[in-house]
Amino acid sequence: MPLRPCNPSTPAFSPVALSVTARGQGHSHHAGARDPRQALPPKAQGRTRALPGLSPSPGTQAPAPDEEQAPIQKPRGIQTELAYLRQRTRIITHHFPSALGVDDFMQRMEIALYAFGFSGDNSIAMVNLCRDEVTLTLKQKIDQVFGSSFNTNGLGGVLTCGVSGVRAGLSHAPVSKGSGKERYVFFSFPHISIDSRGRQGTISRPGRPGQSCACGALDGALADIRRTGLAAACKVPGVHEPLDPEMTILKQRLARRLRYEGVGEEGVQALDLVAMTQVAERTITDDLEYLISQTVDPARADYAVVTGVQIHSWGTSFDDDAPNLEFVAPSTIDVVTNGYKTHVDLLALPALTPRQIALLAEGPESGGGGGGGAGPARPGRPPSVCNSAGHTTLREIDPPYMYASAAQREDRMARIAAYAQALGPGAGGEGDTCSWPGWQSRLRAHEPHRADDSSIHIDQGEGDLGFFFWGGGGGAGCGD
Repeated sequence: MPLRPCNPSTPAFSPVALSVTARGQGHSHHAGARDPRQALPPKAQGRTRALPGLSPSPGTQAPAPDEEQAPIQKPRGIQTELAYLRQRTRIITHHFPSALGVDDFMQRMEIALYAFGFSGDNSIAMVNLCRDEVTLTLKQKIDQVFGSSFNTNGLGGVLTCGVSGVRAGLSHAPVSKGSGKERYVFFSFPHISIDSRGRQGTISRPGRPGQSCACGALDGALADIRRTGLAAACKVPGVHEPLDPEMTILKQRLARRLRYEGVGEEGVQALDLVAMTQVAERTITDDLEYLISQTVDPARADYAVVTGVQIHSWGTSFDDDAPNLEFVAPSTIDVVTNGYKTHVDLLALPALTPRQIALLAEGPESGGGGGGGAGPARPGRPPSVCNSAGHTTLREIDPPYMYASAAQREDRMARIAAYAQALGPGAGGEGDTCSWPGWQSRLRAHEPHRADDSSIHIDQGEGDLGFFFWGGGGGAGCGD
């Protein structure tokens, strides 16, 4: 059933005022809504405490200063925190003007979708992110709203699940007892790290020395396309390397998109990681919408499409004093109900106050009124940062899983130091708890579970001397 254009005369789905724009005509704001770039103050001067990574490092592009703004007084107390968070936000919105703090994004998105009848009780979330473990923060927050989600993740966020993968997720959706309808919410976000100093792609991961990269797949794809040239990277759709299928597909999809958008060889050489991430978002969003057109029947299901870029703004060192912040820059939020498509502008909704964000994220918090909020204080540590940052509200990411929790790592190191002091000098270091040969020898199987590895044989036809590469024409296929 073809989608019908949004009918302005259709009764509103809720009292929430949401702007509606036509796709392809650009982003228009609801009356009175502010451009996020206009809501950000100039860089604060005379801070009382220097946090690592506040200013962009030499050689990197700094955010352009706002024009015609009066200088501000030296911030004191809470003003220092507000100024710092606004400056961190400016670093991100310089590249992604629509960026919101992840908690702010999620509450606006939940309210907007609820206005059109989507909730965790009647919808399934279809989540497509990069395979990188740092993307789990966003997935966890989506799951908190919609319950366990069906994931179609791929390297760089590339969609390789196909129609069968999408249909599998849709078949798990709740069915309305009254109307018999199903509801789906599709999320898709490639990701990028822009650290607290404004450096693109750099991220400090816990337990790993030096700087890592996010997104490593997109950074690697950009490097390969630069090296081989755009024409060589534009392979026939469906052709891939058997030992590296997702990366192969990601590179050829990005290369074909660049060619489609008129980017030449010189233009490819000039791309940075931000630009490549934006290309990936457009590519993956279009691929997702095409898969939806092949799998979803608007006559029997309502659905929403939420796409954009996930942005990690962490400190230059994972354990430094700079709060690890997460942003989402939404690009497409479309809702299809009863065959009508509506384009939703999240900026038409106000941000929750810091206190409300903290309450939703962590439960009761100290402080109150309309001022800054914070998570519950941990022994020996200040509460989590949660405060206004211009057009959005930011909260320090401190997930409950230990991998990405600086607080838990610090608590663990404090316990170890206390144990060492209690033991005294020269104690400890006796070796493993279970000495060899102990349980390891009992657990060792004497025979392999499988006689051999058959993975190299399934791609060979009878009489083949080499591998059969699908689409490569290197040998006979199964049944030949």
